[in-house]
Amino acid sequence: MPAFHTKTIHYILDPVAQQVSQLVILHEDAQQGRIMPDISAPVTAVCAAVQNLIAVGQQTVGHSKDEILKKDLPLTLDMVESSSKMLVESATGLKADSQSKKHLELLLNGARGILQGISSLLLTFDQGEVRKIVKSCTGVAEYIKVAEVVQTMDDLVTFTKNLSPGITSMTKMVETRYQDLTNPSHASILAAENDQVKQALPLLLSSMKAFVTFRRDKKKGEAEAQENRNYIVQAMGESLAEIIRVLQLTSQEEVMMALAAETGSAKGTMAGGLLMGSLAAKVHSAKELVSQTGTNAQTNKAGIQAVEAVLEEARRIAKTLPADRKAVIEGLCDELESLKKELAMLQSSGQGDSARAHAIATALNSKMDELQMKLREAITRKVAEDFMDPVGPLNALTEASRAPLNAPARAENYVKRVTDFQDHSKKMADTAVALAKSGIVTDKNLADSLLLTAGKLKAVAPQVVYAAKIVYENPDSKEAKEHYDMLKEDYQKQVQKLTKLVDSGLDTVEFLKASESMLRDELEAARTITKAGTDPQSAFKHIATAARTANRVVAVVQGESENSEDPAFKTELASSSQAITAAIGPMVTSAKTCIQQGGSATAHHEFCVKAENLAKAVHDVYNVVDTHHNPPPPPPPPPVEEAPERPPLPAEPEVPPRPPSPELVEVVPLQSVDPIGYAAHKLDKDAKQWEDNEMVTTARRMAKLFMQMSKFARGEEGEVHSKKDFINTARMIAKESEDVVKMARKVADACTDKRMKRAILQLVDKLPTISTQLKIIAAVKATRQGGDDAAADREATEMLTDNAQNLMQAVSEVLFATEAATIRVPPDQRATLGLQWVKKGARTL
Repeated sequence: MPAFHTKTIHYILDPVAQQVSQLVILHEDAQQGRIMPDISAPVTAVCAAVQNLIAVGQQTVGHSKDEILKKDLPLTLDMVESSSKMLVESATGLKADSQSKKHLELLLNGARGILQGISSLLLTFDQGEVRKIVKSCTGVAEYIKVAEVVQTMDDLVTFTKNLSPGITSMTKMVETRYQDLTNPSHASILAAENDQVKQALPLLLSSMKAFVTFRRDKKKGEAEAQENRNYIVQAMGESLAEIIRVLQLTSQEEVMMALAAETGSAKGTMAGGLLMGSLAAKVHSAKELVSQTGTNAQTNKAGIQAVEAVLEEARRIAKTLPADRKAVIEGLCDELESLKKELAMLQSSGQGDSARAHAIATALNSKMDELQMKLREAITRKVAEDFMDPVGPLNALTEASRAPLNAPARAENYVKRVTDFQDHSKKMADTAVALAKSGIVTDKNLADSLLLTAGKLKAVAPQVVYAAKIVYENPDSKEAKEHYDMLKEDYQKQVQKLTKLVDSGLDTVEFLKASESMLRDELEAARTITKAGTDPQSAFKHIATAARTANRVVAVVQGESENSEDPAFKTELASSSQAITAAIGPMVTSAKTCIQQGGSATAHHEFCVKAENLAKAVHDVYNVVDTHHNPPPPPPPPPVEEAPERPPLPAEPEVPPRPPSPELVEVVPLQSVDPIGYAAHKLDKDAKQWEDNEMVTTARRMAKLFMQMSKFARGEEGEVHSKKDFINTARMIAKESEDVVKMARKVADACTDKRMKRAILQLVDKLPTISTQLKIIAAVKATRQGGDDAAADREATEMLTDNAQNLMQAVSEVLFATEAATIRVPPDQRATLGLQWVKKGARTL
């Protein structure tokens, strides 16, 4: 079966598949009694391309040191050459007798063999290239282990000279590879791990230098430097192992499964736009099942189990929350548990379809919605709290570790700063994980990045502590400070990345609302304490937290501005952000004055005024962002006064009505029996949410075409009657896919929200790859359909099924992303796009 994992293979295989498709069509025409034209020219063209590949292959065998390649390549070359000879013989024979059964059979077998042989040839070449990269990665991984036995500076110099060129060469090979991959997920993993290896090299050498230096000079810090070194060796080894694993994902099944995960097909990781495994997805599933109470025992049991899964996940997330919010979530879980038990009892006693059971099911679903909403609010508030000052504890640890030896309470302060840093790092990582798993984040790549970066932050934090201890024990050591600074920089990069990911995953409006609430809580606490004049230390703490919260709001607003290309919105953001910045200083100054004057009514009043100014500035920026993200509906048009009747206009020819979108049959195919038909109905159902526009009708045409392909592939009667129809239908679908890409790109170009723009482009970038695969698979299926190799035909059908599901799910996601992005297109440009998005039943605005 064809392999699709690189752009190079696509580039070579696609034209071959199209040539083979034409030969299959000619073969079918001849079988139906049509006159066979002279096929010498196309056969000659195919054979010429084949001979070029054979020549390259033979040359490769002669020069390669890869024993596997030298063994496998001649076999595929023989297959291709044999098939090429079949085509030449068939062309010659059919020229003499266009109805010759022998030569018609040779034509089909030759075409089939050419496609299969060239695919195998390309895969064999490709696997050889992969082995080269894997060998390089393995060599680097093995040599890195030598770091653990380097004891002297001379050994370190030798190690560096040997390792650096190898890593440079290896990372370039990996970079070239991931740029050629067709699967975005695989390419992304390779790129990330490759960067990790490059970034880890200077950290490794720094830790080794520190270890060698402190060992030689018999200073404290040798053990900590060794821990740093061992950690980096292990981390680099894990990155290299992951690179090797992903490099070897080249089989068609692996590629299709990965694409399914990318596009969210039935075999993927998405459900109704929600990430599988997230709380939101579990709630969605539970609500659907609970609503069907009384249908049958299996559904009843599944519904109860789904509710239990929601409870388990909610309670797990609740453990990461502060006590007050944890109590709210656990209280809702207890109520949900009680309702679940009552419904289960009714079901077990045969009353699952009773009015009482349905009432409880409704209450259960309502309670799950409430639970999800409260968790969303709690997680958003926790992000606002835990990411308020992401690197503050790191800076405090840096200062404590570098304190002079005679500084007062040096040891106590250092221990406290270490504890604060560790706790803060854990909080940020845990909160990011909770966000990724809550369902608030609906982008799989973003959720995966949150989990990965949170894990790396957790892993690097102890290494920063080890490096800080080296500095603490050797405050005058240049090597200790340099080593710490490198690990500190690495930690800061992870924190900055995680903060950016968290900000991207949250609803900015909800985050600003939570931040304003937190700011007001801190200011109110400061007002109360300063009025009493009893606890200046607590007052300073609340004031500092309020100031940091305001600064964090400014940072988020800056990110919102950088994400936008709307000049008016950016101007509003800049103005409101400046107002916050201008209000922070006076609030802090007035608070200090109030504390110093110990209960002065005048000073307290001044502080209250400045505090309210800051709170108002934060509220104003919230209003700006909220209005932009959730614009109010336009006012209804003014009533039209009755005008006198106009004289009738001269008759004009009627404009023919726009053809309606194609309608599919109402009966939904069973997914287990007709998976392509099931996916087609899902795409059609998704598209039917809107009134017809060009993209909606295109998507619905694609669904209908896939339904027709499915019937032919399963041997049923339908509108696709022949292999020619089948191949042409695949081409039509690919053309419709191109149109979807063009329309979506127009919206992306006009969209002023960079995140939305990027989301559309990431989605549409997958469509050309999948639609090209469809044309190739259609050619494969056409050569197998009706043949005597049932296993090969079944394999081709499975490939077609996977591809169809992937393509239709991708188109569905493009529809939703394009509608969302259209909101961020300036009104004066929307009319030029030709896409009006109106939900059915909604009033056209």
